[in-house]
Amino acid sequence: MSLRLSLVATTGLALWVGACQLDKDQKPARPVVHYSLSAATTALGDDGEPVIPSSAQAGIEGSLEMLFGTPQDPQFQLLPEWKDDGFDPNWPQYAKGDSGSGEVDPAELLEDNKLYWRRQLAAIDAGLWDRVFVQDFTPDLRADWNDLCANTPVEARNDEFKKAARELFEGYYPKLSASAELYRQHCLHCHGPEGGGDGPTAPFLNPRPRDYRHGTFKFTAVGKSVPRREDLYRILDEGVTGTSMPSFRRFSRAQLEGLVDYVRLLSMRGMVERSLVATYKEEETLTSGDTLDAYAEVWEKWQKADSKVLTYNGEVPAPTAETIAKGRELFMDAKRGNCYSCHGPEGRGDGASAFALDPETGEVKPTYKDDWGNEILPRNLRLGIFRGGRRPIDIYRRIKYGIAGGPMPEAAASLSNDDIWHLVHYVGSLSERPQHAKAADHGDAHAPEKH
Repeated sequence: MSLRLSLVATTGLALWVGACQLDKDQKPARPVVHYSLSAATTALGDDGEPVIPSSAQAGIEGSLEMLFGTPQDPQFQLLPEWKDDGFDPNWPQYAKGDSGSGEVDPAELLEDNKLYWRRQLAAIDAGLWDRVFVQDFTPDLRADWNDLCANTPVEARNDEFKKAARELFEGYYPKLSASAELYRQHCLHCHGPEGGGDGPTAPFLNPRPRDYRHGTFKFTAVGKSVPRREDLYRILDEGVTGTSMPSFRRFSRAQLEGLVDYVRLLSMRGMVERSLVATYKEEETLTSGDTLDAYAEVWEKWQKADSKVLTYNGEVPAPTAETIAKGRELFMDAKRGNCYSCHGPEGRGDGASAFALDPETGEVKPTYKDDWGNEILPRNLRLGIFRGGRRPIDIYRRIKYGIAGGPMPEAAASLSNDDIWHLVHYVGSLSERPQHAKAADHGDAHAPEKH
């Protein structure tokens, strides 16, 4: 807790020591970002009137702001029982019971911050204050550094000052407002201000950016549950192969964990909105109790995500000619695997079930749509591009438990574990992309998800 107290103690006048910047009156005005309700909430009925009356929409919007704040000041509202237990999800780097949520390991943050901010730390140790550059996507750290400098003249910057300065960088974890700013700069143009997958570049992308507001994320280790922190972090860290979602590994661990916090906030906000809309449609009224109940229910789902991780409790078998042959039999068996009906007999994503004839236009179109209403085609397995990861355990999870938000069904009830591993081996053999088989590729089914 000493770092948090020291940050408060250093509040003062801001003086940025770093690269030159434009004066305030020279800077172009930046548009203010606002949260809006979803199109489903504001939809009009056949009579041209809102299905959810404007007064009820205003109540929902006000409830969401109370629970999640604004883009400029996002925050998780604390439930009474959280306050009693010392649980605060706004500070995941602090322990439960100590005004935090204990979700992020401060020791791991410290080691990564030392590496990420190494140039700034070296400049501090050398007393080269004009070389301590702080990027604009860490506005809270920059403000704290400015305040520390403003309170201490250059001639008085002794070892105690250097210690305080090092603590700022080594212990850095972004406030939600700083993570919202990072999101605004690097994520909003695709995912939109509310995480609806409707940013200005979204119409030009295929597949479309993820809409967080359903709480549905396709590529996780928890099947069709809401994701764990680890699942969201992995997507940010590694990106999604075959899509426009890049890796953001250029940012620090603390910054990526902060983005996880903010993406989760947007997802929860959308889930609570959907819950309140459903309650209003059923009851034709909303109470403060309805709002808090919806919030608590959504939070409970996210807090249980860690317990829903899907593992394989056995030795991961290596592929052989025999297991690959058995996998092909299952792949082509209409009563068991039936994979060919969607993925095609050669795994090219061109199975008979994947397309349908539009009776009105005579046009052949994709049969399936995902949960967001986008047309979707089965994966071309020959390309070796698996968006959820191409490790054997990743493919095992997709086959056994399906893919949330899409038509890929789960095979857990119809196939044994051995059958599923045979399919994994066959799918791997179809790829025209080299598999680069390593021992680790077949032995990490129980390994922690990579951060």
